[in-house]
Amino acid sequence: MRMKKWSAAIMTLCLMFLLVSCGNSNSDTKTEQIAEEDKTFTAALGVMPSNFDPTNLVGAGDMNATRTCYEPLVEEVRGTTELEPWLAESYEVPDAKTYIFKIREGVKFADGTDLNAEAVVYSYERAMAFVNSVSTLVQEIESVEATDDMTVTIRLKTENSGFLYNVAKIGIISPTWCKENEVDGDWAQAYCARHSCGTGAYQISDYEEDQYYTMTKFDDYWQGWKDNQIDTIQTLIVKDNATQIQMLNSGEVDKLQIPITENLDILEANPDIDVLTSESLQTNIFTFNTKKAPFDNLLVRQAVTLAMDYEGVKNNVYNGYATIPSGFMPSLFTEHNKQIPEESQNMEKAKELMEQSGVGPCSISVHLCEGSDDQVQMAQILQSNLAELGITVEIKVMPWLSMVDENSSPDTAPEMSALNMGAFTGDSVFFLKQNFHSVYSGQPYNWSFYENPEFDSLIDQATATVDEEEKKTLLDQAQQILVDDCAALYIVSPDSVEAINNTYKGFKIHPLDYYYSIRFYQLTIGE
Repeated sequence: MRMKKWSAAIMTLCLMFLLVSCGNSNSDTKTEQIAEEDKTFTAALGVMPSNFDPTNLVGAGDMNATRTCYEPLVEEVRGTTELEPWLAESYEVPDAKTYIFKIREGVKFADGTDLNAEAVVYSYERAMAFVNSVSTLVQEIESVEATDDMTVTIRLKTENSGFLYNVAKIGIISPTWCKENEVDGDWAQAYCARHSCGTGAYQISDYEEDQYYTMTKFDDYWQGWKDNQIDTIQTLIVKDNATQIQMLNSGEVDKLQIPITENLDILEANPDIDVLTSESLQTNIFTFNTKKAPFDNLLVRQAVTLAMDYEGVKNNVYNGYATIPSGFMPSLFTEHNKQIPEESQNMEKAKELMEQSGVGPCSISVHLCEGSDDQVQMAQILQSNLAELGITVEIKVMPWLSMVDENSSPDTAPEMSALNMGAFTGDSVFFLKQNFHSVYSGQPYNWSFYENPEFDSLIDQATATVDEEEKKTLLDQAQQILVDDCAALYIVSPDSVEAINNTYKGFKIHPLDYYYSIRFYQLTIGE
């Protein structure tokens, strides 16, 4: 059955490509052909999602499916960090520890059951039962209660003025469906890894490991449907970035899900492709394992920080579509500390610090995620730079899950690991916290194993306060501490560069969720 569907998708793609290659350049005709013959949107993704479970995510690629199949109580307005009511038609925040949500009437899950308060309670309790990157969003919850059939009250252990940003990341799942597919009390984790049952506009209908997965229109979606919307989303797993770009340029796929750093001139010259750019909320870093030599020595971390060729990364890896960071927090955040200067290379000073450290010639490993060409190029530049300091760098590319596993302990973690850290939520406090607060040491994503009580205290205070001026003051100090301690190597803040077949309208670059956040429901075929 899967092969039959896959063959049909390929035949449709070939037919579309044949029509284009035969000289039909009229956009209205092209739109009519797609609308009449096929409403399939084809995307390319570098890795097969490890999980389709909304509250058991382990990698950024997982979000491509889960954000589509499952919906939260409040949602991020695409293109911004603002929030709007979603599965909750309204909400109240009487204090920074209490959040009350009125659930929207008339919403159904893909199994036909109704959304209600009990479904929300189940989804949150399920999320709280796991230990993963999503659990950091719910670990502050003290209780989740259905106060009536359509009202949910969430109480926190401590004040968190940014908790609504966390709520926007918790997809609601059908309790009935989960319970039917549980095995030995596993909350249906095994089944949810490759199936879906949310309230979202599209649901998983087919997949082939490391080849593709398919999401199909949910006919009873609560917002309804128009004739010019997409019926099917076909995501092809294409691990080579250059191949993805070729496929977009030739019309084989409609959207890329990778950081585009090369061949922009080719894509921009194609009249069927829109190339969009904007500043991002992302900082790409290499973590320092601060519990392991040589990076348990601050002078060595300072030397490496000064040895890095930031301009080379900006211009050679990202073709100028990037900014050099001023510490970890991207400048697009309003809470960014503008007093921190841009990172810059100073090889002579780096050599002096290395000599002062007393650490002689040594070898380190930097581990990168497979499918991330930009990380490889950054590591090669670092390798060349550190050779001048007497540091030999071994570069190892490996699966994401392997990186997560080895970084659970400083003993098994390498000296450096690459993280392309886009903002997961619109909360700037959480952006700092998940990478450097000691509570996340050895969890995603504090792979520096950074533990500083003063930094922790500032972050905890910033989390609790509702005074924006006070929060800004606290975060300014926290950012400066991270720079002074060289908690990681802050390499580059790449711009968001996205390319899409311009037959489809309504796409907006979203500053959150890395490069994987597309609200497919907003796309239409033609105007």
